Amino acid sequence: MTATPSSQLTAVTRTVTLAEDGNTVTLEQTFPVHPEELWSALTICSHLEVWFGRASGEVVEGGSYTLPDMETRGSVIAVEEPARLLLSWEVGKSSTRLELLVAPVDAAADTAADTAQADQAAGADEADQAADAEEQAAPVGSRFTLRHTVPEDAHWKTFGPAATGLGWDAALYALALHLQDPSVDLIPQLGDFAGSEEGEEFTRATAEAWFEAHIATGVDKKPARKASVRTAAFYLGEEPELS
Repeated sequence: MTATPSSQLTAVTRTVTLAEDGNTVTLEQTFPVHPEELWSALTICSHLEVWFGRASGEVVEGGSYTLPDMETRGSVIAVEEPARLLLSWEVGKSSTRLELLVAPVDAAADTAADTAQADQAAGADEADQAADAEEQAAPVGSRFTLRHTVPEDAHWKTFGPAATGLGWDAALYALALHLQDPSVDLIPQLGDFAGSEEGEEFTRATAEAWFEAHIATGVDKKPARKASVRTAAFYLGEEPELS
């Protein structure tokens, strides 16, 4: 399925959880590619620069990286290729923790019931052949989980999880487009999208989604609503309409 702003809104699962040192903002999405391909899109600088922005550094434990377009740098805390990457995410004097997880989707599980029925109806040999064919035809996918842990400080109280989530929502949309066609330089296209009416609607919709994720933690709706409105207004260069 082709990624669109509307499909992206429902493709991502968004959650907010308490952490020892603040709150963890989590996004999860399944992509129809092998884990190794997804890992490459996330960790190879020449891949990152066509959908995320310029990058330099090495993905090795104890290494460091820089993202000049985002004025971000950090260190590599842990690497388990192609499954887990733990980074410090440093902007100015702020340092937070970013964890990226890649897990294969078990496509065979989706066809288990059909295989069991085939065993009964066609006998063991024919059932084995059917199962093999189904497994080969089943789509291979990867589940991507992004966890960004940020402090519960004045910034959090003002803007809530959307301040972190909106940027990552945009990044996952870019990643979805990149995985559809890795040969395309998406940066100019994404810049145009951000300033378009469709891009504005995407920003407001993802802010609303983060409001829903925020109140699911049990916080009061009114301050959570104000935080999401402030964040959307900041991203869009508007004055927030608070009531």
